[in-house]
Amino acid sequence: MAVEASTKRPRGSQYLDTDANLAPAVKRRSGAFGLSSSLINAELLCQIQNQQQLEIDRFVAQRTEKLRIEIEGCQRTQTRMLASAVRNAIAKKLKEKDDEIVRVRNVNFVLQERVKSLCVENQIWRDIAQTNEAHANNLRTNLDQVLAQIETLQPAVEDDAESSCGSWVEGGEAIRAVSSGCKRCGESEASVLVLPCRHLCLCAVCGSASLRTCPVCGSVTNASVHVNMSS
Repeated sequence: MAVEASTKRPRGSQYLDTDANLAPAVKRRSGAFGLSSSLINAELLCQIQNQQQLEIDRFVAQRTEKLRIEIEGCQRTQTRMLASAVRNAIAKKLKEKDDEIVRVRNVNFVLQERVKSLCVENQIWRDIAQTNEAHANNLRTNLDQVLAQIETLQPAVEDDAESSCGSWVEGGEAIRAVSSGCKRCGESEASVLVLPCRHLCLCAVCGSASLRTCPVCGSVTNASVHVNMSS
């Protein structure tokens, strides 16, 4: 019984031994669990970081693509606006050039018409000049002939002038003419020869007026010649 008594152990001591034996195993298990949990946490953190990086990259890519699309849209809009402005400017310039061409054509037409009118007017004036020249030549020829006749008839003219200085009766009253005076006004010296009767009986003023008959003989006159008596 003594032996049995000595070999028996208290029930509580058994529990203590069991706990003592379990403690290292628990420590080992808790250490292994802590190591595995830290590895899991590190891997989870790495996955989370990778996921975040992927999301950031995706967000940056989306924003970059959106920004690229917006920039391309702005560039297309600006290109269209620039092209429209260039087209409008070119159309305006072309319209100005067309208006200028029309204005130049109108001016050219007016100038051509003016040139035609001037050519016609020039031809008319040339014809008038030729006509006047022919008339002047005819008058010069007639004048030369009259002067030649005057030179040949000078003695007869002087005789007629002397005979025309006599007296005549007008209204029953005798009037004596002034020697070599005008037979119309009686004031100036006679210097106009009346044709065809060849009476030197009018002054320059009276000879310039229209005269149908000679104041000396009463014959119808058809011309008169101014005679220079200064010599």
